[in-house]
Amino acid sequence: MKKDRKNIILQALASMLEERNLSKITTASLAEKSKITEAALYRHFPSKRSIYAELFSFCDNAIFTKCNELKKNKISSKEKVKNVFMFFMMFIEKNKGFARLLSREALSSDEQNVCDNVNQFYERLELVLRQMLKEDDSNLRTQPGISAQLIITTLEGNIGRYIRSKFKDSPSTYIENVWSLISVSIFKN
Repeated sequence: MKKDRKNIILQALASMLEERNLSKITTASLAEKSKITEAALYRHFPSKRSIYAELFSFCDNAIFTKCNELKKNKISSKEKVKNVFMFFMMFIEKNKGFARLLSREALSSDEQNVCDNVNQFYERLELVLRQMLKEDDSNLRTQPGISAQLIITTLEGNIGRYIRSKFKDSPSTYIENVWSLISVSIFKN
């Protein structure tokens, strides 16, 4: 039952983060959305910060589980990087609340540790991409680090664009075109 309640709270937070006009999420509004009391909310999580941290942890695990699967796969470096890029953008499209977490838009100064975790997330993702790109660095137009940085910058920019459109302008409508431009910039062939 405790695990179910925790999941209900996390799902309520993710749902609130998806709302078009994001307003400050309070523990009272989160408890109301979860259909539990505020006291019950605190029995499952010691603070609002810990709720955000656990929700972010789910996002982090999903992305890096996929990255680890792809690293072990016997496909080309270019295909691995493309798959990470596509998976990330489709994950964000399907989980709009995570877009607000990964853009840091939903985080206040009270959630600074979660903001730090988001920054580390992007650093780790850039490192994974750099490692994948190094597997075939003779096919790169520039250094793996610069190529990985370009991909991360594009991902963050697309998240911002998705949020600005109030989640109307889905990444899936243009993601293939964006990947084609990135691919031409990074790979020789």
